[in-house]
Amino acid sequence: MNTKLEIDNYIAYTDLKKISKDSYRNILWNWATYLEDKGILEPTRNDLISFKEEMLKVNESASVQKYIVVIRGFYRYLKFMGIYEDISYQVRGCKVETTFKRMPLSIKDSRKLIKKAKRNATNEIGKRDYALVVLFLTTGLRSIEVSRADVEDIDMIDGEYVLHIQGKGRDSKADYVKLSTNAFDAITDYINSINQDYVIKDNGKTPLFLAQVRASKQGRLTTKSIRNCVKELLVSIGYDSRAYSVHSLRHTFATTALIQGASLLQTQEALRHKNISTTQIYSHMVEGMKSNTNKIVSNALFNNKEKPNE
Repeated sequence: MNTKLEIDNYIAYTDLKKISKDSYRNILWNWATYLEDKGILEPTRNDLISFKEEMLKVNESASVQKYIVVIRGFYRYLKFMGIYEDISYQVRGCKVETTFKRMPLSIKDSRKLIKKAKRNATNEIGKRDYALVVLFLTTGLRSIEVSRADVEDIDMIDGEYVLHIQGKGRDSKADYVKLSTNAFDAITDYINSINQDYVIKDNGKTPLFLAQVRASKQGRLTTKSIRNCVKELLVSIGYDSRAYSVHSLRHTFATTALIQGASLLQTQEALRHKNISTTQIYSHMVEGMKSNTNKIVSNALFNNKEKPNE
């Protein structure tokens, strides 16, 4: 079976929006590339399980779960069409941890991350990663929103630079975030370092953040690559725990906003939460970060002298 050919046939068969088709194709091509690298011509259920286990070593459970769901749909299609057996049958998905277990950085360590990224910004990739860090920390954007962004999405409204974004679950770029001077300058410095002759356009537009996709050619930076770039920087400043990821920078934006005096409603608007109860979780985070309860209890148990009749 020509897996990549059947992937193209499957994508054409699906009744999905273009953005979903692109996402499915990317996932399935990663699976096909894995098979090619392993020299596997006729994949089995055990091959899929091995792929899942390798993915879990370097990816969040939510990402691996999406891979399994997409691959499962592909092999169900192949079985329905009489092309190949369903090797995904009874291959378990992954338990997805709530994103709110991702921890925010303190303001001190946010500055440390910025400083580390800035120090590395001596070439195109370093400038890109620095721009990513500054953008995430000052806007609270999600990785999918950053991946979808194009150079043409940078605009000026009421004298302020903004970035038009395609939000989570949206079909168009109806939202926008304001760009601070620091974010705009970092992005501009990165854009100016790019050789536009090698950029692959996407529907006639230039992706804001790029990765090399083949010799001398650069295409849109994927969410997976964004996660890897940010994680590498987080590890470099001592955050090697699974509790810290690119999504931690969104949490950091929220908690920093609240600590610095932004209201709950302002933070909700900035994060584009539909329900304020979602934003309130960050209030609990901030209270936890400020809490001194454990020290109070420890002092009571170990440092206070006994009083009479106690």
